[in-house]
Amino acid sequence: MTERAFGTYIKSRCELVKNKRVKNAVATLAVGLALNIALGAAKLAAGILSGAASVASDAANNLSDAAVSAVTIVAMALSARAADREHPYGHGRYEYIATFVLGAVIVAVGIEILLGGIERIISPVDVNFDAIVWATLGAGIAVKAFMAVFYSVRGRRAGAETVKAAAVDSISDVAVTSAVLICAVIEKFTGAHIDGYASVAVSAVILVFAVRILKSTVSRLLGERPDGALTEKIAGILKEDENVVSLHDIIINDYGETNKIAEADIVLPADMSFVEVHKICDGLEHRVLKETGVRLSIHADPLITDDVRLTELTCSLSKLLERFDATVHDVSIDDNENKVELDVAFGRDGVPTDEIKALVAAHVKSKLGYSTEVNFDYM
Repeated sequence: MTERAFGTYIKSRCELVKNKRVKNAVATLAVGLALNIALGAAKLAAGILSGAASVASDAANNLSDAAVSAVTIVAMALSARAADREHPYGHGRYEYIATFVLGAVIVAVGIEILLGGIERIISPVDVNFDAIVWATLGAGIAVKAFMAVFYSVRGRRAGAETVKAAAVDSISDVAVTSAVLICAVIEKFTGAHIDGYASVAVSAVILVFAVRILKSTVSRLLGERPDGALTEKIAGILKEDENVVSLHDIIINDYGETNKIAEADIVLPADMSFVEVHKICDGLEHRVLKETGVRLSIHADPLITDDVRLTELTCSLSKLLERFDATVHDVSIDDNENKVELDVAFGRDGVPTDEIKALVAAHVKSKLGYSTEVNFDYM
């Protein structure tokens, strides 16, 4: 199979997987949309008839969930559009943008419910909890419990994070509706006016969920640290090649759930020919794409083994920085400029970069008498 034919085959397989994922996710969310609309309408009617603010608040929560499902369905469909000239990386981030907008809308709903609950706390009103209210709340708990299981199972099968998030939301809805039901029972048999407090509690859950959505979405749009499991999988594939001495700087750019573009540095023996290096890199890129769906670009670093000074300096610097859980790579000695340049990669947060720079500079000065330029990697 030629390289072009291989690329076409992989692209077609990726499109097939992506479209299947989108169809499964949309079908799942459509079921949730119908159930949330039905639940929201029933609770809203029961809340208005009984005058229970907490029940009406819970209805608003379900209707906001329906809005989330509706917009997410549209976003999922848009995100599946193929790349074009204006958007060469595809349209996968539609899903993230839509989720951010919905998070903002849910915040507004939560604030509205909070203000209504505070008003009921200040000015309590007698609530008529009849059989319709009990039945509606009980049915709501049962339906939401079913949706939590349904979303969870379908989300794992489709590999869709949005569906998995909907499962978590359904679990929180079970907790919210259960709290409303408990408050209704207490008010029914004790006469205590806690309807407003229940509304405030519902609004708190909604706001926490909304803020969590906004924080996660903003983080993804800004470019967060890639999924550790995916990084390890790519690293594992690269390490399996017997020619790869080591690797570093695996960077994964997220353009949507099914569209990720990555780059990585691998170290190869310096005495290999250009043709050999290209063949190894090309083969590894194809394998990563086939097994992970990630389009990888590899940068090859030469490992010079016949320079004793370079080998000794690299080993001593690596040992020096072990206590910081840091590694050294791309060490070069420039005898014309009397300078050593190197990269330092971190394995954890909170590493004292100034201290490392000072230690490395002093070490290089003592060994060679040269100045030092240290570059830090945060990936």
